[in-house]
Amino acid sequence: MNILIAEDERINLARLQRFLEKWGHRVYPSANGLDALEIFLSKEIDIIITDWMMPQMDGLELVHHVRGQGGPKPFVYIMMLTSRGDKEDIVSVLSESGVDDYIVKPFDPEELRARLVVGERTVRLERTLREYGQGLEKIVRRQTRTIRKTQEETIYRLLSALESRDEETGGHVRRIAHFSAHLAKQYGWQSNRIEDLLLAAPMHDIGKIGVPDNILQKKGPLTPEEFEIIKNHTVIGGNILKDSEYPMLQLAEEIALSHHEKWDGSGYPRGIAGEEIPESGRIVALVDVYDALSNDRHYRNASPEHEVLQIMHEGRDTHFDPDLFDIFLDSLPEFRRISKEHP
Repeated sequence: MNILIAEDERINLARLQRFLEKWGHRVYPSANGLDALEIFLSKEIDIIITDWMMPQMDGLELVHHVRGQGGPKPFVYIMMLTSRGDKEDIVSVLSESGVDDYIVKPFDPEELRARLVVGERTVRLERTLREYGQGLEKIVRRQTRTIRKTQEETIYRLLSALESRDEETGGHVRRIAHFSAHLAKQYGWQSNRIEDLLLAAPMHDIGKIGVPDNILQKKGPLTPEEFEIIKNHTVIGGNILKDSEYPMLQLAEEIALSHHEKWDGSGYPRGIAGEEIPESGRIVALVDVYDALSNDRHYRNASPEHEVLQIMHEGRDTHFDPDLFDIFLDSLPEFRRISKEHP
């Protein structure tokens, strides 16, 4: 074991070093806590034996700095070797300071050796457990990524099949996902909620599964009755996704129901307005219109970007959340990049 000694009394330091080296340990001696800390930071230390009262930095300060390191440093067993043998001192140090063992001076060599055996066993056990825990965390992270990719691939493939009924493409599904995620990030969403949005936003039109083909694929303008049927896809989608215990599907339900609401309250299905509309619905409403106008649909051709922006700008305070719209304008370079990646 690599053992660091912090002891300001030369005789005790020399005595400790002699016994420890005799027992086969590598010893790093220091005369105060400050020097000991420098050694600890530069060497691989297994056990620290420290006096309590020392100049420059006492033993408790040293323990505090050592325990506060964390990070890549492996577990270190710390023994307090001191002349302070009151019960209150022992209880206080062992319960509050991060010290693992306490020996009163003058020490008995055999007692010290026995306690070092315990220390060695504890070091090996703690480090094995940490290695096992880190390995387990890596496995969990890897499995989580695999599950997430599987979920994403399944959702995108199923939704691409659904969108094909409306002569849209898998590119539309992925663009809506990435447009929405970027806008949410710029709007200040937390990363875990953005991850959910990447899977939830593409499900905004899942309710179209309940719309008859003759209406969904109609080339000409819809009659008022047919438009009412189309509008009902928001409610159908909400019903498909409702009552889930999973945040991602709860978010998808919210989006399915609210992505055709408008800022001025003239949208559907509930006619809610302003901040009554969930942020997720406001985000998807904006990116869905941008993508719809920018790409060919069976009932019309794509418009040039300047025309798309002109049309959308007219809806800044009526159709769209004005703050989100301004963020959207700033995000156009990123939207163009996403569109090229998912044509």
